[in-house]
Amino acid sequence: MTFNLGALASTEIESRLAQIRPDWNVRQRALVARLSEGAIGRALTFDLESYIAARSHALIMLKAALGSSGNDNDHTELFKTTESYRSGAEGREKIGNLLRTLYALLEDLMFLQSGTAQLVRNTDILGELKKMSEAADFAWVQRASEGLGEVERGLRRNLLRSLSLDAFATALERVS
Repeated sequence: MTFNLGALASTEIESRLAQIRPDWNVRQRALVARLSEGAIGRALTFDLESYIAARSHALIMLKAALGSSGNDNDHTELFKTTESYRSGAEGREKIGNLLRTLYALLEDLMFLQSGTAQLVRNTDILGELKKMSEAADFAWVQRASEGLGEVERGLRRNLLRSLSLDAFATALERVS
């Protein structure tokens, strides 16, 4: 007997999450449903708090790279953020979450640039993503994705996490 399992609709996952996680509001359930990509098991075990923390750090890095964080040459917030990625097992898990989140945000930027906004998963920050999408072109998103690959390779070679992240964000800065 063969069972073909497909992805569940976001609305189905949201209604199940409403039963199991009544402490989450509607926006949080919608976000988790979209991020779980149709996998109910992933949705039920999703660590929303950890994801939101990683996403806020990822947004700081991407905004710094796009020069939309205010002062163009001030990297204080960027360096403060990347400094929190230290060595050890906890740091390895934390940076893994950050890299996955960065890839997801870059994918959302590509969806917006290609006119398929309905595929964006981080719908709770859609306005912010639209602004970033306008500031970034396809070549920038491609460079960012390649840069993330370099960060991953560097981490396998045991390079300093904070330094790798700083280099990633500053290498992507838009030249005026």
